[in-house]
Amino acid sequence: MGVIDRLLMREILKTLSVVLLVLALVLLSNTMVRYLAKAASGLLSTDILLIVVGLELVKALGLIIPPAFFFSVLWVLGRMYRDSEMVALAASGFGHARVFRSVLLVGVPLAVLVTWLVMAVLPWAKGNVEQLKAQQANSADIGGVRAGRFNEFSRGGLVVYAERLSADGSRLEGVFVQDRQRGELGLVMADNAYQTTDVQTGERFIVLGDGRRYVGTPGLLNYSIGRFDEYAVRLPQADVSGYAPKQSAKSWQTLLASDRLDDYAEFQYRLSVPLALLAFAVLAVPLARSPPRAGVYGRMTFAVLLYFTFMNLQRVAERWLEDGVTPVWLGMWWLPLLMLAVAGAIMLVDSLWFWRRARRWRLVRA
Repeated sequence: MGVIDRLLMREILKTLSVVLLVLALVLLSNTMVRYLAKAASGLLSTDILLIVVGLELVKALGLIIPPAFFFSVLWVLGRMYRDSEMVALAASGFGHARVFRSVLLVGVPLAVLVTWLVMAVLPWAKGNVEQLKAQQANSADIGGVRAGRFNEFSRGGLVVYAERLSADGSRLEGVFVQDRQRGELGLVMADNAYQTTDVQTGERFIVLGDGRRYVGTPGLLNYSIGRFDEYAVRLPQADVSGYAPKQSAKSWQTLLASDRLDDYAEFQYRLSVPLALLAFAVLAVPLARSPPRAGVYGRMTFAVLLYFTFMNLQRVAERWLEDGVTPVWLGMWWLPLLMLAVAGAIMLVDSLWFWRRARRWRLVRA
């Protein structure tokens, strides 16, 4: 490996780090805003907010590396073409084959890393996010209760309404609670309430103070009414025994062993991500070519459109595979091959042979 190879690889890695950092910050901010809105509405506990956001970021990491690498190579090579560095390197014997080799020396290890991320880390992170959401849906936590509105927990098993929060935010005031215990509907009106945890059993309770409890069935006369100075309502524990992971949360071994088309399509989708990284690494080399001092923005726009087209084709190809439109043996292999064909077409158009043939054809037509 020569000095120029190491220089080119170092520039690509430096640009890749910056692009990945920017994409990660954008993704983190969007995810944080989305889940903060859910936490503000009481749909997500603040205890698991940062965990879910972190898992969402880890889940997306393998999917953002391929486009980040593609645009990093485009930017580095485009800048070198603009500053006439590639012309000087070509005159020194550093041709396209060496450029391809340097790019792939970075791309192949990255493809291995992306394979591990999408095959192992992505389903692990997505499974944990789904399980945390399932626990949240089946559990109760008044930490997300908002004053002046009805807050539903445990799929309607517990409804809490509070007129206002105390000055320090630790207690609810003017509380209405509806809960079901052993099939009986109970209503509680209390002046205040707070949440606590039993240190011995770990169970959580809403402790209501100075109120009344009404138990009975609407329409019947056998109501019981009781007054209390302090009354504790046990919060139901999360029940995830019936949790079943979605396809995107299944391990690659499970997907590969399944005979269902949708599972096979999910496996092919994950496999297409590292293959796309390699295909776009090859595509970026001819796509970055531009005349000296001409800039790279024209082809950069085309590169963005090309990558978004590829992303849409990924989902279309996955749907075709699920519906049986595409044969199983073909899978989604044709997508990276299509991008390689585009790379070959661009190299052909940029070659002297093509322009000589085009000039001769015009002369013949004339």
